[in-house]
Amino acid sequence: MNVFQMLRLPDLVSLLNLICGISSIAVAAQATVQAATFQTAAAHDGFALALILLIVAAIADGVDGYIARRFKGGELGEQLDSLADAVSFGVAPALLIYLQFGQVNPLVGEPDPLIAVFPVIYAVCGVLRLARFNSVPSCKTGFEGLPITAGCVMLVTYMMLSERLVKIDFLLALTLGLSILMVSSVNYPKIRNIRILAFIASIFGITMLLYLYNVEYMRIFSILPFILMLTYIFSPFFKIPLLSNLGSKEYRNKGLRIRKEKQ
Repeated sequence: MNVFQMLRLPDLVSLLNLICGISSIAVAAQATVQAATFQTAAAHDGFALALILLIVAAIADGVDGYIARRFKGGELGEQLDSLADAVSFGVAPALLIYLQFGQVNPLVGEPDPLIAVFPVIYAVCGVLRLARFNSVPSCKTGFEGLPITAGCVMLVTYMMLSERLVKIDFLLALTLGLSILMVSSVNYPKIRNIRILAFIASIFGITMLLYLYNVEYMRIFSILPFILMLTYIFSPFFKIPLLSNLGSKEYRNKGLRIRKEKQ
């Protein structure tokens, strides 16, 4: 069968996810060359664009899941989605960390092997997380282990911050911590509250618009999405109620039943 005839609408969104991930790698590589030739401003803008592309990929990943639930998915759906996620949320952020922080001068400097190790661990754990997700039946109310998309966005929001706030030691520790959480058995919630989802979407939308307006403003504003991601990362340990299914259909029906009983 012709592979293009097998594609459905969710698959096209998954391909958008993949395209954004590959584009992010390409833009980061170009920014690395610009940094090596002392085009500092262009390099900074390039790395910022690479991060924004990963945010777009994450949005596409959420949209394709929503579309797949609303409409019938194709035969390629699950496999294509996982392959796109492996590139965009596993390989791409790992390469971005190494390209931006791994070498002082990418053309003549010596690479730092320690900085290379942590991104590799992250990418491997991300792929293992995806393989487990495809192999083991998942819980309808949560995820076993940190979703790879959330891990990527956590790294991206940190690297988006002002340069004086981004420390390589903390970044590597964060990368290792996220790697462990992805392959752990910690139960992460599926956010179904429509208001919370709309709020999160608006925050990341503003972040992308600020990139188009002024990169420095984007870096200042990025503290908010960074805090949002930290909240999600720690939610299983502190039982944060706002990330429960308060906006789910089941919860609304329960609320209606309670009100009827009171009447």
